Amino acid sequence: MDASVLIVTESGITLYWWEHWQMDNSAKFDTEGRYAMSGHQSFQRFAALAAIVSFLFAVISNVLQGIPVNFSSEVFTNPAFMLSVGPDGASLLRWGLILDMLGYYLPLLPVALFLQLWCGLRNPVWVQFFTVCGLGYILIGAGGAATLAAAHPPLITAYAQASTSQRVVLETVFTTLWNMVYGGLWNILGELLVGIWFFGIGWLLRSERRLFSVISMILGLAALLDSLGMILNVGALSMPGLLLYLGLAPIWALWLGIDLLRKPVLIR
Repeated sequence: MDASVLIVTESGITLYWWEHWQMDNSAKFDTEGRYAMSGHQSFQRFAALAAIVSFLFAVISNVLQGIPVNFSSEVFTNPAFMLSVGPDGASLLRWGLILDMLGYYLPLLPVALFLQLWCGLRNPVWVQFFTVCGLGYILIGAGGAATLAAAHPPLITAYAQASTSQRVVLETVFTTLWNMVYGGLWNILGELLVGIWFFGIGWLLRSERRLFSVISMILGLAALLDSLGMILNVGALSMPGLLLYLGLAPIWALWLGIDLLRKPVLIR
C-alpha cells in the first residue's frame, strides 16, 4: 500500500489510490494546457497574417477606387460623379470595393477575436463590449462594400447608354444607394462602432504596448469624429476624421501583424 491512502468513511473503509489518481490527472491537465497554448499560438499567427493581408488589400483598394475618378475628393460630396467613369472605370470600382471588403473589414475578424483573447482575462466584461462593437463594424462594413460592388457596375454601364431623362433617374438611384451605405452604414454606424472598439482596445493595452495603444486610441477618436460629423452633417468634422481613419487603419493593422509575429503574446 505504498502508493495508496486509506480513507475511513461512515460506510466503511475505502481504499483510494490517491497518488495514481493525482498522477493521471496531472498528466491530463498538462496535456490539455499544452493543447490550449498551441491553439492560442497558431490562432495568434493567423490573426497576425490576416492583419498584414488587410493592409495590402486596403492599399490596393484605395488605388483601384481612386484611379477612375482621378483621386478626386468630389466623390464624397457628389457621388453621382462616379457614374461618368464608364465600363472600364466601373470594373476598377468593383474590384476596389471587393478589396475594400477584404481589406478594411473581413480580415479583422480573427484580429478582433484574438484581441478579445489577449485582453479578456483582465477585463472580461469591457473586452466583450468592445469586441461586439468591432464585430458589428466588420460585418456592417463588409455588407456595405459587397452591396456597392454588386450595384455600382450595372448602374454605371446603364448610365453610359441612357437618355437625359433616364440619367436623372439613375443619378437619383445611385446617390440614394451611396448615401445609404456611405452616409449611413459606413460613416455613421460603422465609424461609431469601430471608434469605440479601437479606443477601448487601445485603452486596455496601454500598459503592454504603450505606443501601439496611443495609435489605437487616436484611430478610435478619428472614427468617432467622422461619425459625429456625419450625424451633425458637418463636413469640416467628418472629412478630417474619415481621411485620418482611412490612412491610419491599414498602418495599424500592419503594425499589429508584424508586432505579433516578432513578439508573440503569451496567453495561458
